[in-house]
Amino acid sequence: MWDEVLARFEKQAPASVMARLALERAMPAAWVDEVFEANRQRQYPRELLFSTVVELMSLVSLGLRPSLHAAARQMDNLP
Repeated sequence: MWDEVLARFEKQAPASVMARLALERAMPAAWVDEVFEANRQRQYPRELLFSTVVELMSLVSLGLRPSLHAAARQMDNLP
């Protein structure tokens, strides 16, 4: 999936792509899920992991997707 995203946005938004890659390296999905599990109070994971929410929101906030709905529709492994 990331190869496709990088290819499209590399020329038009290189700063967004670099920021996304930096965030992906700095905050791996397993670590995000561990932090959620250690600090949750009443929240609990069902089908959608917290790391997936973070990934979707980062795509929108970096401008790689126009909306959360668009990001979710284009994600292949979304439960």
